[in-house]
Parts: sequence; structure tokens; C-alpha cells
Amino acid sequence: MDSHMERNVVIVLGRCVNSKTGFGMRFERFNPNQWTATWAFAVKDAAAKREGYDQTRIAGAFLFDPAFPGCPHCHAKSFWLCRHCHHVACRDGETRSVTCPWCGSKGELSGTVEQLHARDDR
Repeated sequence: MDSHMERNVVIVLGRCVNSKTGFGMRFERFNPNQWTATWAFAVKDAAAKREGYDQTRIAGAFLFDPAFPGCPHCHAKSFWLCRHCHHVACRDGETRSVTCPWCGSKGELSGTVEQLHARDDR
């Protein structure tokens, strides 16, 4: 069995596009190929690295629980995945031109996120 299929709750590391500060998003798997974001919290880069939030890949459809609070820094309730560095950043849901808060790459948003790097939420 793939390691991502064994997990039911994981943390995905993101960074705020406005403040460039880190946050974690808690995803729960309620169906075999569907992950739902249920919580988000601020996290410092050093703590995120120590926790190893990029140790596992999860794949499938990504949804947001109606109670999902969004980015803890700017309250954006969506995210995007950088095509260059493959890190997650928050998104306001309207902006299509973006600059990655991780690597500085600029681009236009398109497509669908199909997999993310994550870690068990123990």
C-alpha cells in the first residue's frame, strides 16, 4: 500500500503570499481520493523543518471544510502550488497573477492541484 493511502490526517506546509510567513494546513481524508482542509495554524520555518512537513505525498481532490479558517496571517481560504519550487501558498480566490513567497517565481494560475507534500498529524 502507498504511504499516502495509510494516512487519514496530515499537515501541509504553506506560506502566506502577503506576509511571507509560514503556516500549516490540516487535511483529513474522508474518502479514498478526497482530502479536506479543516484547520490552519501559524508555524515558524525552523519548526516546520524540524517536524518534516514534506515527508509524504498525498494525492486526490482537495476541498475546504466550510469551517476552514484560512491562512492564519491573511485569512485567504484557498491555496496554489508553485510550478517551480512545488511549495504551497495561500490565495484569495480571485488573483490570477501570483508571485511565489518561497522562490519568487511569477506566473498566472491555471490547472488543478493533484498532489501535495505532507506529514502525519500525530
